[in-house]
Amino acid sequence: MLLSIIIVSFNGERYIEQAVSSCLCLAGADHEIIVVDNGSTDRSLELIHRMAAGCGSAFRVVENHENLGPGEARNIGLAHASGEYCMFLDGDDWFEPQAIPTIVSRLKEWEPDVLMFNHQQVWPDGRKIPNVPNRYVDLGDRWVDLTDPAVRKGAIRNLHVPWNKAYRMGFIRDHGLLFPRQTFYEDMVWSIRAAVEAGTFYFIPDVLHNYRRHPRSSLHTTHDGHFNIIRECRCVESLLKDRADYRRWYGAKIYGYIRSTLFGVINTGSRIPKAREGDYLKEISALLKDFRRMLRLWGPDPLLLAAATGNSRIYSLVAGWALRVHRLKGLAYRLRSRAQK
Repeated sequence: MLLSIIIVSFNGERYIEQAVSSCLCLAGADHEIIVVDNGSTDRSLELIHRMAAGCGSAFRVVENHENLGPGEARNIGLAHASGEYCMFLDGDDWFEPQAIPTIVSRLKEWEPDVLMFNHQQVWPDGRKIPNVPNRYVDLGDRWVDLTDPAVRKGAIRNLHVPWNKAYRMGFIRDHGLLFPRQTFYEDMVWSIRAAVEAGTFYFIPDVLHNYRRHPRSSLHTTHDGHFNIIRECRCVESLLKDRADYRRWYGAKIYGYIRSTLFGVINTGSRIPKAREGDYLKEISALLKDFRRMLRLWGPDPLLLAAATGNSRIYSLVAGWALRVHRLKGLAYRLRSRAQK
């Protein structure tokens, strides 16, 4: 068995057929589909079983009696997987028609620990916005070997999600990779560990995955669960503390990603409950200061200084100023690029 695709479903009757159908082409002797239903209360299970009929052991359904969160559902899928490789698909996303043949071909050719592929965001109004991974790494050809840390570090700041990669099951077992049982930010540590610990790592820039954007998804709701990101970042800190080579190769890039993610949580919408904004600012300030000491990163950081006050009004003023400066720098960069053409 070459490849196991693990699909996590929860109350997704509007989308689950499209997700599963995008994988059905591979149901056969060397491929399998595993759908883990997280206690759906709508018609999702009925639709899943209907699609599984006639596929035999190439299509398996695992039913959880409660919503265990996406991370634990993926762990359950991994426990049932028989493939040499696995991939993850959320129940509201789907693959492009050429995705599976392309991925299978590359896995057979390269036999990597991790194969990363590109994706696009699909919005409710029909807009499709491809990810631009070459902001961080020079793609050059139609594929990139990221095995060399000097090259790989450029891709570290690419979107850290589990569903844009195929993983060798032996690599997962050897490194003890598992997802935490939680709903918010359950994929951060998994994705960063996979990116830095893979022995062989390849990237193909083809857009193979469609990531459906929901304005009212869990990551855009007001909830204490957003504090989970601090715990996950502490796990990343421990990983870097234990490995001097990881600190040397990837430390600054990982810090940049974590910093932008932590500030993004409070900058985007109303994710943190108003009464706890001060607590969040103080906690991320302490976390980022610890990272900077560990990585020996010096120099002023106005956002960090503002966060350390624990005052959301002061932070908002500084964040607004920083955003304007960032936009002006971006405009200057674009103007210089045009002038050089």
